[in-house]
Amino acid sequence: MELDLSYVQALPVLPFQAERIRLIMVGLGGTGSFLARHVACMVSLLRGAGKNVSLTLVDPDIVEASNIPRQNFCPAEIGRYKAEVLAERYARGFGIEIGCLPVPFTPDLARLEWNTLTVLIGAVDNAGARLSLSAALETNENLSSSGRIAVPRIWWLDLGNGLDYGQVLLGSTNHMEHLSSAFALGALPRCFLLPSPLLQEPKLREKRPEERADHRLSCAQLLAANAQAMTINPAMAVVGADYLYRFLMTGTLKKFATYLDLAAGTSRSHYITPESLGRVLGCKPSFFRSQN
Repeated sequence: MELDLSYVQALPVLPFQAERIRLIMVGLGGTGSFLARHVACMVSLLRGAGKNVSLTLVDPDIVEASNIPRQNFCPAEIGRYKAEVLAERYARGFGIEIGCLPVPFTPDLARLEWNTLTVLIGAVDNAGARLSLSAALETNENLSSSGRIAVPRIWWLDLGNGLDYGQVLLGSTNHMEHLSSAFALGALPRCFLLPSPLLQEPKLREKRPEERADHRLSCAQLLAANAQAMTINPAMAVVGADYLYRFLMTGTLKKFATYLDLAAGTSRSHYITPESLGRVLGCKPSFFRSQN
């Protein structure tokens, strides 16, 4: 059996070194409601270390009886906006300010701010919301000039899952051609560009049958299509939290995609090497030219 040295050879990703970090969580259902606690804790730790960090929760939905116990809510919270419930809960729990927007996400919510790194944390369950998150990354392209690709100011971490499996994907650009410069940071052994979740998994932009307005699925079929095991959402939240921890706090994130299968008891990741990126994007490793 051939030994896989991808992790050993992988380079960590280097985010924009900004004076301020802005975290925007979009989608507070199954996975998002569990991930919110980890993110709030991380904000508390970063602020304790003297960092200027903000957190905003975005979701237009209210807590319904059918959300319990698969989502991180309780019966007393039924009828309230999910964003309000979680913002209030963790603001009090960690002694921090948390913004709350009970509205659908639109790209203008992630508009560029001076000397700020923005991380969009998406835990949505439909193609339309993912397309909106993807559109927010276009701000990064506007920063580029004279053929040079700027260090991205906006990153998107996407979490999605089915019954008992799911994926976590991290990226910063929707444009394949820009990725040829992903490792071009001079003598610094780092990666500063990664393909967006929709470049990694194009099928995520496709509407599922139950998302279409003209679907003819029965209530029973809708329930079956959206069925999720009780344990998958907390498990996905832990994987997503680890991505954020290594990306924002330790600078040791060396992977850009992780696939979890609880039924099989497996987890596999794609690491940040020209070979791994090439396999995912369908190009040769030589496409990622070095400009050292």
